[in-house]
Amino acid sequence: MKHQKVKPKFSKHIKPKIGLITLASDYMIEKDFHDVIKNKNIDLFVNRIESYNPLNKKNLIKMSKNITKVTSDILPGEKIDCVAYACTSGTIAAGFSIIKKKVIKAKPNTKLTTPSSSSINALKKFKIRKIAVFTPYPKKLNNEVIEFYKKNKF
Repeated sequence: MKHQKVKPKFSKHIKPKIGLITLASDYMIEKDFHDVIKNKNIDLFVNRIESYNPLNKKNLIKMSKNITKVTSDILPGEKIDCVAYACTSGTIAAGFSIIKKKVIKAKPNTKLTTPSSSSINALKKFKIRKIAVFTPYPKKLNNEVIEFYKKNKF
């Protein structure tokens, strides 16, 4: 039998790894995310976080207590470039800095993005100051979202 030595070829370009944390009850975000990254050189890894009813600030904060564990279960022991915590009201309820601390505990040196932080960055970039808020949330939670944007000068 004749043997041939094959030299492995490794890509010098490593795809960015995004870890997506989505609510256990959300059945659209993965499809939406795949549509956004379609034909882009990005690897997406998803994990779900338990969500609680009724939808209110107390339960959103309760949900955030699991972020470190859920984050660490995305490619355990591996570095990822960015974590996307896909819960607008959850980030507003718990606070971006708290969410970030919990993500960094699991995945040091990763970036964090959330719908609320991304929207603030985009609105500022495009110098938009006047917005309308339309959410699927109960009135009290909707008002907390409005207050979040007002605190950020919108």
